[in-house]
Parts: sequence; C-alpha cells; structure tokens
Amino acid sequence: MSLLYQDPTMSHEETTRLLASNVETSVVVALISIGLNEQDKSWAQNTCLKYLESESESVAASAITALGHIARRQGGLDLGAVRPALEKMKKKFPSLEGIVANTLDDIEAFT
Repeated sequence: MSLLYQDPTMSHEETTRLLASNVETSVVVALISIGLNEQDKSWAQNTCLKYLESESESVAASAITALGHIARRQGGLDLGAVRPALEKMKKKFPSLEGIVANTLDDIEAFT
C-alpha cells in the first residue's frame, strides 16, 4: 500500500469549490482543510454538521475529524448541536465509533 500525502491547506474559496463538486475525494480533502485551516468557526462547524448527513462513511468520518480539529484549534463549539450529531453517527456508522470518541475527547479537552 502506498500513501499519498496531500497538503490540506487551502483557501475558503477553494474548499467551497471542492465541496460544491460533490466528488467524494474532493469533499473529504475540503473537510479536513476546513478543520485545520478555516478561520470562520461558525461556518466550519455548520459545514461539518451538514456533511455528517452524508451517506458516505468517508465523508462522515472526515466531518467528524474536522470537528475535532476545530475544537482543538479554536475552542468552543455549539455542544448542543455537535454532541447529538456525533452520537447519531455512532449509530449510523458503528465503525466510526473510535473516530467519534477521539473527537469527543478533543472537544472535552479544548472547549
């Protein structure tokens, strides 16, 4: 297996364009970039919550991970919206329970 490193640093405009493409791999990259780079915390959180509704496990996993990055980088999230959404993900995609747990740990530690 070979791994390909991609720099997830991109502008808000680029992430918006990738999200609009609806190409799964592009959406995944955009969500990770949002978690690591986006300065508008409210937009970032709401975008991640939107993509938690995806039927794609990899998109949902990226949105979950991005929420953890937002908590780590910027502090407080809307826990009334985020916690129930993350709990729902454990039921929708049981295989993502570990990622959800890591994100909840980040939220607990940094918010």
